[in-house]
Amino acid sequence: MKATTALVAGIALLIGAGPAMAGTCDREFDHTFDLIQSAIFEERGCASATCHDAVSAAGGLVLTGEGVYDNLIDAAVQSIPGRPGLQRVTPAKKEDSLLWLNLAAATLPEQWRAPLRPMPQGGLPPLTLDELRAIQLWIEGGAPRTGVVPETGDLLDACLPRPEPNETKPLDPPAPGTGLQLRAPRQILAPQIEREVCFVTYYDVTDQVPPQFRSPGGDSFRYKRISARQDPLSHHAVVIPYRGATPIHSAIWGAFTCGGGERDGEPCEPTDLSSCGAGGVCGSQPMPAVGCIGYGPGDASIGVGNDSLFNTMAAGLGSIEGIYAEAPLRGILVWNSHAFNVTGSSGKLDIWVNLEFAAPEEQRHALQRFTDISATFGINVPPFEAQDLCARYIVPPNASIIELSSHNHRRGRRFRIWEGAFGCAGGPNPGTPCSPLEADPDLGLVDPCAGTACVAAKPMRGGDCNGDRRVTIDELTLGVGIALGITPVDDCAALDRNTDLRVSVDEVLLAVDLAISPNRDPQESLLYTSLTYADPVVTKFDPPLKLGDARSTDAERTLTFCSLYDNGKSDGAEVKRRSTSPRATNGFPGGPCPTAVACTAGLVGAPCNGSDAQCDSAPGDGECDACPIYFGTTTEDEMFILLGAFFIE
Repeated sequence: MKATTALVAGIALLIGAGPAMAGTCDREFDHTFDLIQSAIFEERGCASATCHDAVSAAGGLVLTGEGVYDNLIDAAVQSIPGRPGLQRVTPAKKEDSLLWLNLAAATLPEQWRAPLRPMPQGGLPPLTLDELRAIQLWIEGGAPRTGVVPETGDLLDACLPRPEPNETKPLDPPAPGTGLQLRAPRQILAPQIEREVCFVTYYDVTDQVPPQFRSPGGDSFRYKRISARQDPLSHHAVVIPYRGATPIHSAIWGAFTCGGGERDGEPCEPTDLSSCGAGGVCGSQPMPAVGCIGYGPGDASIGVGNDSLFNTMAAGLGSIEGIYAEAPLRGILVWNSHAFNVTGSSGKLDIWVNLEFAAPEEQRHALQRFTDISATFGINVPPFEAQDLCARYIVPPNASIIELSSHNHRRGRRFRIWEGAFGCAGGPNPGTPCSPLEADPDLGLVDPCAGTACVAAKPMRGGDCNGDRRVTIDELTLGVGIALGITPVDDCAALDRNTDLRVSVDEVLLAVDLAISPNRDPQESLLYTSLTYADPVVTKFDPPLKLGDARSTDAERTLTFCSLYDNGKSDGAEVKRRSTSPRATNGFPGGPCPTAVACTAGLVGAPCNGSDAQCDSAPGDGECDACPIYFGTTTEDEMFILLGAFFIE
């Protein structure tokens, strides 16, 4: 959807509208990569004689001369077990970029681990947080050869030109017979726009998939790994195979035109995959739609479904061998694209998705994705206040989690996930989902437990013989008797944690621990923390995280997740404003603030009802412009989404 100029200004403040213009500081550069080459590779010793100059070329990498960019981007590295797809720099994916991992492991060793060794070596100090952040922004911004990535000049104390839309290096397709590539039609985003749209394409990869990679029925193919790339204007993209009955030529999809290539903008035939010529893709016209809800015939809706082929917020396939996903050999793809362009020039958006085939011996566990938005409509943050919203998700029995991630927007300051069903032990809201770690004292958060504890019980299958959710002295005594062979194991099957028909000393000690400390430790149970909406953490588990087998209870297989929203509480300048929020579109939330309710100038923070005069501390100095935060689809509103993937043993 279109955003007002003021909205774009707000987004620009968030992601960085670029450093000071040329001429206002001592160092000036034309492009972000030129600045990184000078300020980090050269000035921090990375290109020295002991590391990566033309003579030493440690690890085969040379960071001097004209070919530095080509030495980094999509450059293969030595094979590292458990890290397929790792390259020196993978545009838009720092976690698949050896450069980032090595540098981050030295600067933030508690958060990142280098596959081989942290960098720099040779006694050189680690990069500063600002320097590391500049590398991150460059990579996540598509790692452009030329162009300016917002905020990088400020971080490295240099002047860069005003940012223009950047482009990333196209993703090379897999070698024939090993995988295939899907592409979206090129989109062009006008200046100062934010929009979420849906469109469809037709595909047929039958000739590209050898028989051994097909499903037993022969109508779909199986893949084990996803790699994707999109130009930096994208906020997120979701691709889902359409499972409905409406044919591609139905008028409900609208007209089809070429996106990109030699016939850009011309009409095309969607089932003729060559109708747009080299570089072009035939697709329907992008239509405004949130999550594709209500898009097309209605049954095309992506919504919160888990059947996506690819989701940039959480890809769902990692390095664990034997996990695969499946897609039809031919059909309709529904593309959901949310993007914004905060610059003053039009920019392009291309999306490439590579799927690597899974051989028969690799097809052991089918991937399952999950998306939870059950508490999204609970977002309600008044101006100049904060909220820590919590919810729960129950994983199926025998599930092995391989990935967790999150999605919120610009005022979502923190997203955390715990293992366990954390809830209020008492107070006015017993059992209500809550954060078990100490609240942020400066934010004045409302405590749903009203001072009572926020707890989650440990799994009681380790000594709870009678099913009363606690372990007593009598049950411990029984366990000792079973361990000594005096009492049959059938007298307390719960003590036999590993179901080997006996009770070991370790299992007795586990029962003792449950008797002494029946509740989970919040810090030990914390699985995930993400502190930025623009680059949410994707936590992968290898080995997989197993919460409970077929005997387990729902409480044992529960994840508690919380998101902290700050609507100008810690920084009044960040409060949501009516003047910078777009209107709702197609009946879906998007800036739901018909009337401002608090003052942003004059009597700042005082209540008002859309009248500036109500905010005056002196005649004419008042402004009534602050709004509450609710669920919404633009970056000015909020979301509360848990994302993940698992397989069933």
